[in-house]
Amino acid sequence: MPSTDFYPVIAPALTGIGGLLVLLIGVWPRLKDAALVAFYASIVLLLGAMAVLLAPHEAAGFERFISLDPVNRHGWLLFTAGGLATLLLAWRDRQLLGEVDEQFCSLVLFAVTGTYLLSAATNLLAAFIGMELTALSVMAMIAWQPQRKGAIEAAIKYAITATVSGSIMLFGIVLMYAGSGSLYLDAIPGNLGGERTNETLVIVGLAMVLVGIAFELAVAPFHCWLADVFQGSSSPVTAFIASVGKIAMLLFLLNLADQLSGLWPAIHGVIIGMVVLSVVWGNLAALRQSNLKRMLAYSSVAHFGYVLLALTAISGDADGNADLLQAAAYYGLSYAVMNMVSFAVIGLLSGINPSADLEGYRGMGRRYPLLGVALAIAVLSLAGIPPTAGFFGKLFVFTQALNQGQLGLVIIASLAAASSLFYYLRILVVFFSVPSNEVSEEADIALQGDAVVMGPTLVISLSTAAVLLIGLCAGTVLTFI
Repeated sequence: MPSTDFYPVIAPALTGIGGLLVLLIGVWPRLKDAALVAFYASIVLLLGAMAVLLAPHEAAGFERFISLDPVNRHGWLLFTAGGLATLLLAWRDRQLLGEVDEQFCSLVLFAVTGTYLLSAATNLLAAFIGMELTALSVMAMIAWQPQRKGAIEAAIKYAITATVSGSIMLFGIVLMYAGSGSLYLDAIPGNLGGERTNETLVIVGLAMVLVGIAFELAVAPFHCWLADVFQGSSSPVTAFIASVGKIAMLLFLLNLADQLSGLWPAIHGVIIGMVVLSVVWGNLAALRQSNLKRMLAYSSVAHFGYVLLALTAISGDADGNADLLQAAAYYGLSYAVMNMVSFAVIGLLSGINPSADLEGYRGMGRRYPLLGVALAIAVLSLAGIPPTAGFFGKLFVFTQALNQGQLGLVIIASLAAASSLFYYLRILVVFFSVPSNEVSEEADIALQGDAVVMGPTLVISLSTAAVLLIGLCAGTVLTFI
């Protein structure tokens, strides 16, 4: 019997229906400042969704469509916080200044709604709908301010990647349905073995769904134009992609691995190939970059290679899988907050260095020491330096992989992680070097006045604190995942 508990749909209703209402603010008669009203209305809606998610409630599902258990609830809180951060960063972003209106705010709300559906989906079609809603919203946000250099190119490349990803994933869903007779993740394993089922079709379909997910996570060799998308997007939108969109897909992947663990060994070879290519190619490509956004894009390829390392040993043993999935989820959380700090700092400095070329940041850590400290903590965490969240993320993933006998993969991943120190330390060296020239007064106004920097400062402060707290309280955080 379908569940009648409406708790799992309250937050998506607030952001989804709220997004439609925010969109209508623009046509409200005699409204003087529609953009400002839409901005504050969106903040209130997201805070309302956060309040609902913080309220104590048992795990519940809705119509076998989505399931809100403690892990997904924490994920939804992260996505809501990411939506809030995106709005706060975008409102005063130098590249988007004056362009954040009711349409942009509604796109953020729709994207957050999509991440809710994707991460908590118990039905393959629910996951597909969530993925497409998120992708369409993000594509529009990437193309925002079409006159901005690289915006349209990045949006087109993202659209092509999302279309290919969605097509492959949908075909995989069709094969899984044809082979098992069900779209419900928890029903597929039990259906196999019947007269009208075909396990081979389900495995092929699962492999295709995995490839579709790999495009969205941008793991090698499916990373395609990720660096171009990161470079062409405004910093707040890039922060959303890296800290919210990717983690929502990761949670769906972990749910998929958990529910279909009995079939997972059949695609171990595909995952192992992705891990090796991602950690090697991602770090090698990042070494060659002179643009900070592109460097972080290739770094992202490597980081999700580390995450997938935990999934190479998933098997039919549910007890053994729990620790692997937990380690991967912790890494995803750590990655989200590290990138939020990085792109928030990049966005705040966009008035001084709009192209995000690494040399353009020379001496910025000396000129703006608080930003320098925040970026240093984020970069050191990305490099895996203790006691940051990034260090414990790698520790948990590598330890679990070793426990499952993946010694060779752990050695490759460890060597790749060691090589990443070169480009991460290069960022810090440039950032804290003696500046070669003075910043003009006109450019420096981006960091003048409380009204301008209040939102970004709040995001940077809380995210930096989270990087440290998630690391220092790693054991406690792990128990909540």
